[in-house]
Amino acid sequence: MPWFRRRRYAVPGVTPTDSHGGWDAYDGTRLADRPAVRAVLAQAPPHFADLVFTPGDPDMALTREELLANVTVATADGLSWTLSLGEEIKAVVDTGPDVFDDDLVLAALTARPEVARAEHPDREVYEMTLSAPMPADEMLALSVAALTAAHRELARRLRVELPG
Repeated sequence: MPWFRRRRYAVPGVTPTDSHGGWDAYDGTRLADRPAVRAVLAQAPPHFADLVFTPGDPDMALTREELLANVTVATADGLSWTLSLGEEIKAVVDTGPDVFDDDLVLAALTARPEVARAEHPDREVYEMTLSAPMPADEMLALSVAALTAAHRELARRLRVELPG
């Protein structure tokens, strides 16, 4: 990977979790202490309730830390990104047509002014092209903000009151 390309999205002091085929991946937990991520998490609910499979079951709720452990962002250039979600995320946001036909995560991503294009090619994968390169920690923050917005919108539509 050319250093000048990595410089567009590199986070000082943080190495990628994985590098493959010219793409660098960052697990959410690796970037959890970055200011942009902490700021977004401070606005998120303390627990992400299960709204899809067993609504209201507190054992199925995810903490903020568990949410981050199930989110990975990856890029080769800081402009094109993938957002990969772990299985546990499917209980807190509707990543497929389980509850509604609307793709709430995709809608939340495309509503962001930084996102020029977003697609949902696979149940747990979103692909985005940004209007300008972005560091990995800011991309993770953008992704967590979109997941939070989708979670809140799903709860609103289901008339479920979220904690916090």
